[in-house]
Amino acid sequence: MLRRGLAALQRSMTAQISLSIALVSVLIITIFGTLIDQFLTHELREENELILIANLAFIRDDLAAGGYDLAQAPHLVDRIERRVHRLHAAILLDVPGRTLIASSPNYAVPATALPQQVLATELLPAQAAVAEFEGLRDRLGALTSIWIAPNGNHDRLLLGRIALPAPDAQPAGSLLVALAIEPMQTRELRVRDRRDLLIALAAAAALASLLGVWVARRIVVSARRLGIAASRIGAQALDERLLLDDTPTELLESTVAFNHMLDRLQNAFERLSAFSSDLAHDLRTPISTLLGEAQVVLSRPRSAEEYRAVLESAVEEYERLSRTIANMLFLAHVDNDRAALSARWIELETALARVIGYFELLAEERGVVLQMALRAEPGVERRVWADETMLIRALSNLVSNALRYAPGGSCIELLGAAGPGGDCTLEVSNEGPAIAAQHKARIFERFYRADPARQDSASGSGLGLAIVRSIMELHRGTAAVRSATGERTVFSLNFPAPPVA
Repeated sequence: MLRRGLAALQRSMTAQISLSIALVSVLIITIFGTLIDQFLTHELREENELILIANLAFIRDDLAAGGYDLAQAPHLVDRIERRVHRLHAAILLDVPGRTLIASSPNYAVPATALPQQVLATELLPAQAAVAEFEGLRDRLGALTSIWIAPNGNHDRLLLGRIALPAPDAQPAGSLLVALAIEPMQTRELRVRDRRDLLIALAAAAALASLLGVWVARRIVVSARRLGIAASRIGAQALDERLLLDDTPTELLESTVAFNHMLDRLQNAFERLSAFSSDLAHDLRTPISTLLGEAQVVLSRPRSAEEYRAVLESAVEEYERLSRTIANMLFLAHVDNDRAALSARWIELETALARVIGYFELLAEERGVVLQMALRAEPGVERRVWADETMLIRALSNLVSNALRYAPGGSCIELLGAAGPGGDCTLEVSNEGPAIAAQHKARIFERFYRADPARQDSASGSGLGLAIVRSIMELHRGTAAVRSATGERTVFSLNFPAPPVA
């Protein structure tokens, strides 16, 4: 049960915040209560010491005023007890050690039973001023001590020695005075103070817990909105966003990140929906064609030549399906397998010549010339940092796309420009028709074709330029197009410099 309670506490922000506030409150009150208790104890002890020192000075002065007549000692003791409640006195002769007078039989003890620290009354000021007594205590240190009386009381004791004048022809003597005060008031105040401290602790813990729950709920309300908003998100509610106006500063970054995550999810979902729709549309055409031809052929007996013609026509559709599936698998590989990139330095001349060799025969059939050009500043090597297989595929897709639109007798140029920092730009340009501005922004999307008349064409799957863009994103580069009426259409691949190890 305890383990389940601790687990629930760890999962609840409200419980943790309220418990923290309660613990801090109790800790602060405990510290201040302890300091106040120590301060009060110190003040009461100093007060008792001042009372004892002052009365010692009174005894000295009274004896001097009475001519040091020890017969007046009982009256001195009685006067002291009447002057200060809880104060007891015992006057002892120090030479024989006998008790001259004691306020009670409990205090009639020999001098040997008392502490050895004795205050000489010559050090006491002439006037019994509190400020002077405090200065004396500061100079001499602790003047009193706790003494256990014969009756078991714990009293604060002060010993003082009063010098007596010498009678005629006799040596001078001294009188040992013991003053004891019961610190009952100090103990009572401390007990009451500790009781009040415990009551204050209990009240503070209860109040801090309630306050902590209220504060915690106000703090986590913004966090709760994250969960509420997340619960409302679905395929039909991807436009849900959190408001930033009333969001606490501490949660502002998390709220902005949450909204950005929703933006990415919405964009990805819309792209997935469009991709699924385009894929279904692209697969429907060849499958419908294959199904229609098969149904027509099976409607009646056919000759071998007719069956052969149908199979040859079906092969074209199968090839289109195969290209579409292969391109989709490649896109999935590029999008998800980031570790597949194996970049190295590749010579531009070698790569461009290899691509031209692939399409040279096809270009001759269409009456198109393939040319290669290299450009670099003096001292800069003509090379690119890329994955060779993916680089060749991206260039091949661009050249294939250029051959599809380039008119006969025109020229397709492959340009490689190496930068001084290791970056590189590759361009494939042709003299085909200009691409309209509304198509430039979407021409690299999957299954998008700029020419509506080619939507159902078997010559392409609409994934070639999408593959080019994915390859460039894998290289952390960019793919772009420039096209205008009367100018060459240029597709460019911008490869960044290799990362610094």
